[in-house]
Amino acid sequence: MSKAEELAVKLKQKQRTRADAEASDDTAIEHWPTQVYEMYNVLETWLEPLIEAGLSIRRVPTRVFESLPTGATFNYAIDKLQIEGNHKTLTLDPIARFIAGGTGRVDILGNGKERYIYRIENDHGEPQWQIQTSAGPGQPKPAPMRLDEDTFLAVIQDGLDL
Repeated sequence: MSKAEELAVKLKQKQRTRADAEASDDTAIEHWPTQVYEMYNVLETWLEPLIEAGLSIRRVPTRVFESLPTGATFNYAIDKLQIEGNHKTLTLDPIARFIAGGTGRVDILGNGKERYIYRIENDHGEPQWQIQTSAGPGQPKPAPMRLDEDTFLAVIQDGLDL
């Protein structure tokens, strides 16, 4: 095989690898809104007793623009989840699918505390949602908590002063 033929083989492999990565990114973006909406459905189920007591929940359409270090850019529609009660509002804002150390991030906006929900894959490749609270000045970063009914309702209780 000539040097040119060897280089041609390498070029084809790199092009295939790049195309595979781009296809994988496209698939990830296509599935991201569905993954977020599935989480919202679970959260809304947990909030049903509060909704019956007057809590208001609505989905607010928004657009997200993401760019990857590879140069790929994505522009997609997704909903925020707005939760209102006790004259206060918490908004779950899905800001990014591509994040370091995870497979998506949804910020929890309201009452000044920096919290977010992020999606990871566990050791078995299964998706999990976790709640992370940012550390205060001079404090260590708290360990993430698994997103379950109790941890989410604690965020609601704190965020809406219930």
